[in-house]
Amino acid sequence: MILLMKTLKLTIAILLFLSAFHGYGQGKEKRDKSQYLRVVFYNVENLFDTIDDPLINDADFLPDARIPWTGERYELKLDRISEVIEALGNKAPAGIVGLCEVENQKVLEDLVRSPRILRYQYRIIHYDSPDERGIDNALLYDPLQFQPVHHAVLPVIFPFDAEDKTRDILYIKGIHPKRKKDTLHLYVNHWPSRYGGMEASEPKRVRAAEALHRHVDSILAIRPESLLLIMGDFNDEPDNKSMLEVLQALPLEDDPANHKLYNLMFPAYKRGEGTIFWRDWDMFDQIILNGWFWNKKKGIVFKKEEGEIFSEEWLMFRSAEGILRPNRTLSREYYGGYSDHLPVYIDLMIK
Repeated sequence: MILLMKTLKLTIAILLFLSAFHGYGQGKEKRDKSQYLRVVFYNVENLFDTIDDPLINDADFLPDARIPWTGERYELKLDRISEVIEALGNKAPAGIVGLCEVENQKVLEDLVRSPRILRYQYRIIHYDSPDERGIDNALLYDPLQFQPVHHAVLPVIFPFDAEDKTRDILYIKGIHPKRKKDTLHLYVNHWPSRYGGMEASEPKRVRAAEALHRHVDSILAIRPESLLLIMGDFNDEPDNKSMLEVLQALPLEDDPANHKLYNLMFPAYKRGEGTIFWRDWDMFDQIILNGWFWNKKKGIVFKKEEGEIFSEEWLMFRSAEGILRPNRTLSREYYGGYSDHLPVYIDLMIK
């Protein structure tokens, strides 16, 4: 009996030890949020509620859809996404979380009230976009780490296809409570998809890149030493025309220029890594900074050479061919997974 009790206690101790580390992989110690500001971007793959909205095309996400989108499945989706956000915080809340493919304000309110992240008391910035599917961009932020002072949307318009509507670019200007002299300019993007083919759809992503580039230029024209952080699902690779030629988001140089943009996902992309898998890995989710982040001596700085992909194995499933890929929520059938995208993130240093 004594041996049995000892064995039971040992088993429980092991399980508690393992559970404490579930979701906090990557081999990293607990973050100190007084020294770092973690910035995350995550395409959450169709975070829809179960209520019919006559103003958008949400027919695939209703209880009577071909693949029923039930209350139970919606609650599981909220739990899945909040699990990822909790894990990305690594035992402290990520300060800034950019999201795309959210249906409305309500799903965001439900998300931040999820038991896993309720304690973080995230605030929400969200605008309804003109996208026909009703999917929007949004920002969650920890008010102890980020304080917005202004936010707006940048419309993306197609003169050659006026009937087609897409997501606005979400723009937020804000400060860190401990570095009020450092103003951050954030952009959350979800550019037009490759539906209809990469080349046929490329002009629409070029228009999105032009809209973003104009706004970036207007900020830098007023204050060349601004801190610009661009994140999103761009539906293009780092070296595609919209990203490299139009937005001019470059691979990091040895001597970064303050006014230039640098794509932190270039190194992982060159290694063949990605954030979404279809036949092969694509690097659609990216984070971009301007050179002032590296050149500043104090305040909010970035001293690394690349961003990170959050690719924990529990976010994946293994295909019949033995390939690990993101475990998505639904496609031709309901899978109950997290998202078809992996999140990306960086840690800004408060120096």
